Amino acid sequence: MLLIHRKRVLFLVVLIGAIFFVNIYVVSFRETSKTAVYRYDPSESIPLLLLGGLRGIAVDFLWARAIARHEEKKYYELLTINNLIAKLQPNFPAVWIFQAWNMAYNIAHEWDAAQNKWKWIHTGLNFAKKGAVKNPTSGDLFFELGHMYLHLFDQRVFKYAPYYREQLKQEDGEDNYEASLYWLRRALLHDPKVHNVLAIERTICHALWHASLCAEREGNIDKAFQFAELALDEWRTYHTNHPEDTSINVNEVMSAIEKKKEFLQRLPRRDIW
Repeated sequence: MLLIHRKRVLFLVVLIGAIFFVNIYVVSFRETSKTAVYRYDPSESIPLLLLGGLRGIAVDFLWARAIARHEEKKYYELLTINNLIAKLQPNFPAVWIFQAWNMAYNIAHEWDAAQNKWKWIHTGLNFAKKGAVKNPTSGDLFFELGHMYLHLFDQRVFKYAPYYREQLKQEDGEDNYEASLYWLRRALLHDPKVHNVLAIERTICHALWHASLCAEREGNIDKAFQFAELALDEWRTYHTNHPEDTSINVNEVMSAIEKKKEFLQRLPRRDIW
C-alpha cells in the first residue's frame, strides 16, 4: 500500500509540475508574441530534465492538453505546449514533423489575413528547422521540410503564396525553392524510414521545374532558363534510374520543359540571378 501511495504522489507531482511550467511558458510567450519567431532560453529546459524517468507521464499529459487547446483554438498556449513536448522528446522526429505541420497547415488555415497565416507558417517552418538541428540524421524530417518549402509556396494551392515567398525573402533572406532543394537533397543522404528514395528524387524534379516557372512569372528569364535546364537534367536522370515508375508521364514532362526552354531562349534576358 505504501508503494502504491508513493506512486500516486509522484504522479500528482509530475502533473502539477507540468501544469506549472506550461502556465509559466504561456505567460512568457504571450509577452513576446509580437515576434515572428519564438526564441528559447536554454535554462528553460532545466526543470524538465529533473523529471528523469517520469517524462513519459508528463508527455502523455501534455499531448492530451495540446489536443484540448487546439480544439479550444488557444493557439499560443498550444505552441508553448508543443515546445515543451519537443523538449521532452527532442530526438523523436515525428514530434517535430507533426507539430510543424499542425502549425503551418491546420492553424494557419484558421486565419483569414495573409499576415496571420504567414506568422503560423513561418513558425511551423522554424519549428521543423529546430527539430532538424536536434535530429541531424533524420531523412524523413528533412524531406518534410523540403516538401513544406515547396508546397506552402505553390500559388496554385495557396492564394497568398506570392506574399509568403516575399516575406520569406525579407525575414530569412531565403528563396523557398532553394531551401526546398537543400532539404530534399539532405534527405537523400540520410536514409529516410518513411519516404522512399524514388518519391524524394521525384520531388526534387518537381521543385526545379516549379522554380523555373516561378522565376519566369517574376520576370527573371535567366534564372528561369537555368532552372529549366537543371529540371530537364534531373528528369532525365530520374527516368534512366526509374524506368519502372508509371505514376507520372516523364516523357511528357520533359517535352514541356524542352518547349519552355525554347520559349525562354527567344525572350530578352536580364541577369538578376
